[in-house]
Amino acid sequence: MRPIEVMKFLRQFTVLVQRNLRLIWNDKMLLGSLILQAPFMVAVIKMVVDPNCFTSNLVNVGSRTALFILSAMAAFMGTLNSYREICKERDIILREASVGVNLLAVVLSKAFVLLLIEVVQAGILAFGFVHVVHIPQNHLLFETNVEIFVTVLLMLFASSASGLLVSAIFKSGETGILVVLVLMIGQVVFSGIMFTLTGVSSTIASIIVCRWGMGALGASTDLNSRLAWLKAGFDGPMYDATVANLLNCWQMLGLIAGVCILAAWLVLQINFDRKKS
Repeated sequence: MRPIEVMKFLRQFTVLVQRNLRLIWNDKMLLGSLILQAPFMVAVIKMVVDPNCFTSNLVNVGSRTALFILSAMAAFMGTLNSYREICKERDIILREASVGVNLLAVVLSKAFVLLLIEVVQAGILAFGFVHVVHIPQNHLLFETNVEIFVTVLLMLFASSASGLLVSAIFKSGETGILVVLVLMIGQVVFSGIMFTLTGVSSTIASIIVCRWGMGALGASTDLNSRLAWLKAGFDGPMYDATVANLLNCWQMLGLIAGVCILAAWLVLQINFDRKKS
Protein backbone atom coordinates (compact mmCIF):
# COMPACT_ATOMS: atom_id res chain seq x y z
CA MET A 1 0.00 0.00 0.00
CA ARG A 2 1.21 3.49 -0.84
CA PRO A 3 1.61 6.05 2.02
CA ILE A 4 -1.57 7.90 0.99
CA GLU A 5 -3.54 4.65 0.97
CA VAL A 6 -2.10 3.71 4.37
CA MET A 7 -3.16 7.06 5.83
CA LYS A 8 -6.65 6.67 4.35
CA PHE A 9 -6.89 3.17 5.77
CA LEU A 10 -5.79 4.29 9.24
CA ARG A 11 -8.21 7.23 9.18
CA GLN A 12 -11.11 4.93 8.27
CA PHE A 13 -10.03 2.44 10.92
CA THR A 14 -9.97 5.15 13.60
CA VAL A 15 -13.40 6.50 12.64
CA LEU A 16 -14.86 3.00 12.58
CA VAL A 17 -13.41 2.17 16.01
CA GLN A 18 -14.92 5.34 17.44
CA ARG A 19 -18.28 4.54 15.88
CA ASN A 20 -18.28 0.96 17.19
CA LEU A 21 -17.44 2.15 20.70
CA ARG A 22 -20.22 4.74 20.50
CA LEU A 23 -22.74 2.13 19.34
CA ILE A 24 -21.86 -0.15 22.26
CA TRP A 25 -22.06 2.75 24.72
CA ASN A 26 -25.51 3.73 23.42
CA ASP A 27 -26.84 0.16 23.54
CA LYS A 28 -27.32 -0.18 27.30
CA MET A 29 -28.55 -3.77 27.05
CA LEU A 30 -25.42 -4.85 25.17
CA LEU A 31 -23.17 -2.78 27.41
CA GLY A 32 -24.70 -4.31 30.52
CA SER A 33 -24.24 -7.85 29.22
CA LEU A 34 -20.59 -7.20 28.35
CA ILE A 35 -19.94 -5.74 31.80
CA LEU A 36 -21.74 -8.46 33.75
CA GLN A 37 -20.57 -11.56 31.84
CA ALA A 38 -17.19 -11.96 33.53
CA PRO A 39 -18.35 -11.25 37.14
CA PHE A 40 -21.19 -13.73 36.63
CA MET A 41 -18.72 -16.37 35.42
CA VAL A 42 -16.47 -15.74 38.44
CA ALA A 43 -19.51 -16.21 40.71
CA VAL A 44 -20.22 -19.55 39.01
CA ILE A 45 -16.59 -20.62 39.50
CA LYS A 46 -16.83 -19.73 43.19
CA MET A 47 -19.95 -21.88 43.54
CA VAL A 48 -18.69 -25.03 41.80
CA VAL A 49 -14.88 -25.18 42.04
CA ASP A 50 -12.97 -26.48 45.06
CA PRO A 51 -10.60 -23.65 46.13
CA ASN A 52 -8.01 -26.22 47.24
CA CYS A 53 -8.09 -28.44 44.14
CA PHE A 54 -4.48 -27.49 43.31
CA THR A 55 -3.07 -27.40 46.84
CA SER A 56 -4.83 -30.28 48.60
CA ASN A 57 -2.67 -33.15 49.80
CA LEU A 58 -5.12 -35.44 48.02
CA VAL A 59 -4.35 -35.11 44.32
CA ASN A 60 -7.59 -35.20 42.35
CA VAL A 61 -8.99 -34.34 38.94
CA GLY A 62 -10.66 -31.25 40.37
CA SER A 63 -7.74 -29.10 39.19
CA ARG A 64 -8.24 -30.25 35.60
CA THR A 65 -11.97 -29.65 35.79
CA ALA A 66 -11.42 -26.16 37.19
CA LEU A 67 -9.16 -25.23 34.27
CA PHE A 68 -11.66 -26.67 31.80
CA ILE A 69 -14.47 -24.58 33.30
CA LEU A 70 -12.31 -21.46 32.94
CA SER A 71 -11.31 -22.25 29.34
CA ALA A 72 -14.86 -23.14 28.28
CA MET A 73 -16.18 -19.91 29.78
CA ALA A 74 -13.60 -17.87 27.88
CA ALA A 75 -14.36 -19.65 24.60
CA PHE A 76 -18.13 -19.25 25.00
CA MET A 77 -17.90 -15.59 26.05
CA GLY A 78 -15.71 -14.64 23.10
CA THR A 79 -18.04 -16.23 20.57
CA LEU A 80 -21.14 -14.67 22.13
CA ASN A 81 -19.42 -11.27 22.12
CA SER A 82 -19.07 -11.24 18.35
CA TYR A 83 -21.41 -13.53 16.43
CA ARG A 84 -23.82 -10.67 15.56
CA GLU A 85 -21.29 -7.87 15.05
CA ILE A 86 -21.16 -7.94 11.24
CA CYS A 87 -24.48 -9.48 10.25
CA LYS A 88 -26.50 -6.86 12.15
CA GLU A 89 -24.84 -4.12 10.05
CA ARG A 90 -24.31 -6.06 6.82
CA ASP A 91 -26.37 -3.74 4.58
CA ILE A 92 -24.73 -0.63 6.02
CA ILE A 93 -21.25 -2.13 5.68
CA LEU A 94 -21.75 -3.12 2.03
CA ARG A 95 -23.33 0.24 1.21
CA GLU A 96 -20.39 2.11 2.76
CA ALA A 97 -17.96 -0.16 0.89
CA SER A 98 -19.54 1.01 -2.37
CA VAL A 99 -18.41 4.58 -1.58
CA GLY A 100 -14.85 3.63 -0.67
CA VAL A 101 -14.83 2.29 2.89
CA ASN A 102 -12.21 -0.46 3.17
CA LEU A 103 -13.78 -3.75 4.27
CA LEU A 104 -10.55 -4.86 5.96
CA ALA A 105 -10.70 -1.68 8.07
CA VAL A 106 -14.29 -2.59 8.98
CA VAL A 107 -13.35 -6.09 10.18
CA LEU A 108 -10.19 -4.95 11.98
CA SER A 109 -12.11 -2.18 13.75
CA LYS A 110 -14.64 -4.73 15.00
CA ALA A 111 -11.82 -7.01 16.17
CA PHE A 112 -9.97 -4.15 17.87
CA VAL A 113 -13.01 -2.98 19.82
CA LEU A 114 -13.69 -6.57 20.88
CA LEU A 115 -10.06 -6.84 22.01
CA LEU A 116 -10.42 -3.72 24.18
CA ILE A 117 -13.53 -5.17 25.80
CA GLU A 118 -11.92 -8.56 26.25
CA VAL A 119 -8.87 -7.14 28.01
CA VAL A 120 -11.25 -6.07 30.78
CA GLN A 121 -13.22 -9.33 30.67
CA ALA A 122 -10.01 -11.39 30.77
CA GLY A 123 -8.75 -9.38 33.74
CA ILE A 124 -11.93 -9.98 35.71
CA LEU A 125 -12.21 -13.64 34.73
CA ALA A 126 -8.55 -14.61 35.20
CA PHE A 127 -7.86 -12.72 38.41
CA GLY A 128 -11.27 -13.68 39.78
CA PHE A 129 -10.33 -17.30 39.11
CA VAL A 130 -6.96 -17.09 40.90
CA HIS A 131 -8.63 -15.26 43.78
CA VAL A 132 -11.13 -18.12 44.20
CA VAL A 133 -8.75 -21.01 43.44
CA HIS A 134 -5.38 -21.29 45.16
CA ILE A 135 -3.02 -21.64 42.20
CA PRO A 136 0.61 -22.72 42.81
CA GLN A 137 3.12 -20.38 41.18
CA ASN A 138 5.03 -22.18 38.43
CA HIS A 139 6.76 -19.19 36.75
CA LEU A 140 7.41 -20.41 33.21
CA LEU A 141 7.61 -16.99 31.56
CA PHE A 142 5.86 -14.71 34.05
CA GLU A 143 3.98 -15.13 37.28
CA THR A 144 1.40 -17.88 36.84
CA ASN A 145 -1.44 -15.40 37.44
CA VAL A 146 -0.20 -13.25 34.55
CA GLU A 147 0.19 -16.28 32.27
CA ILE A 148 -3.40 -17.29 33.03
CA PHE A 149 -4.55 -13.76 32.15
CA VAL A 150 -2.70 -13.86 28.81
CA THR A 151 -4.17 -17.28 28.00
CA VAL A 152 -7.72 -16.22 28.85
CA LEU A 153 -7.33 -13.04 26.77
CA LEU A 154 -6.04 -14.99 23.78
CA MET A 155 -8.91 -17.47 24.12
CA LEU A 156 -11.48 -14.67 24.28
CA PHE A 157 -9.97 -12.97 21.24
CA ALA A 158 -9.57 -16.16 19.18
CA SER A 159 -13.14 -17.25 19.88
CA SER A 160 -14.48 -13.76 19.16
CA ALA A 161 -12.59 -13.84 15.84
CA SER A 162 -14.35 -17.11 14.99
CA GLY A 163 -17.60 -15.39 15.94
CA LEU A 164 -16.80 -12.57 13.52
CA LEU A 165 -16.33 -15.14 10.78
CA VAL A 166 -19.73 -16.66 11.55
CA SER A 167 -21.21 -13.16 11.54
CA ALA A 168 -19.68 -12.44 8.13
CA ILE A 169 -21.01 -15.67 6.62
CA PHE A 170 -24.61 -15.48 7.81
CA LYS A 171 -27.12 -12.72 7.14
CA SER A 172 -28.74 -12.74 10.56
CA GLY A 173 -27.86 -13.55 14.14
CA GLU A 174 -30.81 -15.93 14.31
CA THR A 175 -29.27 -18.09 11.58
CA GLY A 176 -25.74 -17.75 12.93
CA ILE A 177 -26.71 -18.85 16.45
CA LEU A 178 -27.15 -22.43 15.20
CA VAL A 179 -23.52 -22.48 14.06
CA VAL A 180 -22.49 -20.84 17.34
CA LEU A 181 -24.12 -23.69 19.25
CA VAL A 182 -22.22 -26.20 17.10
CA LEU A 183 -18.98 -24.34 17.80
CA MET A 184 -19.67 -24.40 21.53
CA ILE A 185 -20.32 -28.14 21.46
CA GLY A 186 -17.11 -28.56 19.45
CA GLN A 187 -15.18 -26.63 22.10
CA VAL A 188 -16.22 -29.24 24.65
CA VAL A 189 -15.99 -32.40 22.54
CA PHE A 190 -12.65 -31.62 20.86
CA SER A 191 -10.93 -29.94 23.80
CA GLY A 192 -9.14 -33.16 24.76
CA ILE A 193 -10.80 -33.16 28.17
CA MET A 194 -13.65 -35.64 27.78
CA PHE A 195 -12.18 -37.99 25.17
CA THR A 196 -8.80 -39.17 23.93
CA LEU A 197 -8.46 -37.64 20.46
CA THR A 198 -6.90 -39.58 17.59
CA GLY A 199 -7.01 -39.46 13.80
CA VAL A 200 -9.58 -37.05 12.36
CA SER A 201 -10.70 -35.88 15.80
CA SER A 202 -7.12 -34.92 16.64
CA THR A 203 -6.93 -32.90 13.40
CA ILE A 204 -10.17 -31.09 14.25
CA ALA A 205 -8.82 -30.36 17.74
CA SER A 206 -5.95 -28.41 16.19
CA ILE A 207 -8.36 -25.58 15.32
CA ILE A 208 -10.28 -25.67 18.61
CA VAL A 209 -9.69 -22.71 20.92
CA CYS A 210 -10.45 -24.69 24.07
CA ARG A 211 -7.81 -27.32 23.24
CA TRP A 212 -4.99 -24.75 23.02
CA GLY A 213 -6.31 -22.80 25.97
CA MET A 214 -6.28 -25.94 28.09
CA GLY A 215 -2.76 -26.70 26.91
CA ALA A 216 -1.54 -23.26 27.97
CA LEU A 217 -3.37 -23.32 31.30
CA GLY A 218 -2.09 -26.83 31.98
CA ALA A 219 1.48 -25.75 31.23
CA SER A 220 1.26 -22.67 33.46
CA THR A 221 -0.13 -24.64 36.42
CA ASP A 222 2.00 -27.78 35.85
CA LEU A 223 -1.16 -29.83 35.53
CA ASN A 224 0.71 -33.03 34.67
CA SER A 225 2.10 -33.20 38.21
CA ARG A 226 -1.48 -33.13 39.52
CA LEU A 227 -2.53 -35.98 37.21
CA ALA A 228 0.57 -38.18 37.38
CA TRP A 229 -1.09 -40.72 39.64
CA LEU A 230 -3.71 -41.52 36.98
CA LYS A 231 -1.03 -42.64 34.47
CA ALA A 232 -3.54 -43.27 31.67
CA GLY A 233 -6.37 -41.67 29.75
CA PHE A 234 -4.85 -38.20 29.44
CA ASP A 235 -2.81 -36.51 26.75
CA GLY A 236 0.29 -35.81 28.85
CA PRO A 237 2.28 -33.75 26.30
CA MET A 238 -0.71 -31.43 25.96
CA TYR A 239 -0.01 -30.11 29.47
CA ASP A 240 3.81 -30.17 29.49
CA ALA A 241 5.00 -27.45 31.87
CA THR A 242 7.55 -26.03 29.44
CA VAL A 243 8.05 -22.61 27.91
CA ALA A 244 7.98 -24.18 24.44
CA ASN A 245 4.55 -25.74 25.04
CA LEU A 246 3.14 -22.53 26.52
CA LEU A 247 4.40 -20.40 23.63
CA ASN A 248 3.16 -22.93 21.08
CA CYS A 249 -0.35 -22.82 22.58
CA TRP A 250 -0.33 -19.02 22.59
CA GLN A 251 0.89 -18.95 18.99
CA MET A 252 -1.86 -21.32 17.89
CA LEU A 253 -4.51 -19.16 19.57
CA GLY A 254 -3.08 -16.12 17.81
CA LEU A 255 -3.03 -18.00 14.50
CA ILE A 256 -6.67 -19.05 14.87
CA ALA A 257 -7.62 -15.43 15.55
CA GLY A 258 -5.65 -14.11 12.58
CA VAL A 259 -7.00 -16.69 10.12
CA CYS A 260 -10.62 -16.10 11.22
CA ILE A 261 -10.28 -12.31 10.91
CA LEU A 262 -8.79 -12.59 7.42
CA ALA A 263 -11.47 -15.12 6.43
CA ALA A 264 -14.21 -12.77 7.67
CA TRP A 265 -12.75 -10.00 5.51
CA LEU A 266 -12.57 -12.28 2.46
CA VAL A 267 -16.18 -13.38 2.92
CA LEU A 268 -17.33 -9.76 3.10
CA GLN A 269 -15.23 -8.87 0.06
CA ILE A 270 -16.72 -11.74 -1.97
CA ASN A 271 -20.24 -10.70 -0.97
CA PHE A 272 -19.50 -7.10 -1.95
CA ASP A 273 -18.03 -8.11 -5.32
CA ARG A 274 -21.10 -10.25 -6.04
CA LYS A 275 -23.43 -7.43 -5.14
CA LYS A 276 -21.48 -4.96 -7.26
CA SER A 277 -21.39 -7.19 -10.36
